[in-house]
Amino acid sequence: MQTYLEISIGEQRLAACLHQPAGQGAAPVVVCCHGLTGSRIGSCYRFVSLGRRLAAEGIACLRFDFRGCGESDGRFQDVCVPTLLEDLRAVVAALPNLARCDPARVGITGSSFGAYTASLASEGIAGLRCLVFWAPVAQVPPLVDRQMTEAGWSFLREHGWVDHHGLRMGQAFFERIPEADAPGVLARAGRPLLVYHGLGDRQVPFEHGRAYESALRRAGVEVRLEEVDADDHAMRSVAANDRILDGTVEWLKRFLRD
Repeated sequence: MQTYLEISIGEQRLAACLHQPAGQGAAPVVVCCHGLTGSRIGSCYRFVSLGRRLAAEGIACLRFDFRGCGESDGRFQDVCVPTLLEDLRAVVAALPNLARCDPARVGITGSSFGAYTASLASEGIAGLRCLVFWAPVAQVPPLVDRQMTEAGWSFLREHGWVDHHGLRMGQAFFERIPEADAPGVLARAGRPLLVYHGLGDRQVPFEHGRAYESALRRAGVEVRLEEVDADDHAMRSVAANDRILDGTVEWLKRFLRD
């Protein structure tokens, strides 16, 4: 069963969808974190497919739009790491109030910048048992250096925003990038991680996925990095999509179902 709901954060609302399995008992729940300029639908409708498949396996799934994204309140121009973290923490705090969801058995699936956000929040999620990342961002400054030109910086100073895939990315995003090392934070949280990343990813290089694998392996945390033959950041092909969904569901089942 799929239901639509809104999660309050201050005077604003996050748009969300909850997939629930059949039955009466409380089920483990997976929270889906999309990337920048993304939404709770996901590339190839991947988050929707994941929610339906998890529900069929007895696991609930909560998909939501960060503020400024999708159908949630707010402007994309105001999005920055602190607001993303506030949103994810508000979603996690709402889990005990959702019908038939067990906040002591939580998984997270994060795509791109959603994986970065989930990593920074991971130590504060008491019920977190495991994670799956798709093409995760590990460090933000190298990506900014890679994508921003002198003309871009000049435009940002003059207008207060730059064009990011057709949306206005505001000054706050650049001013409020945290110093924290996301793979290191996740390693301290000590939760098992599965990563899928395209070998030729032109937007977030494969080395970002490798950084998570290295950090968790050094900490003695179970981690698996799956190489995908793709140069598209979203890994959009039928074969890749099927493989990613199959592996994600199996990993989440392994750690969330008692």
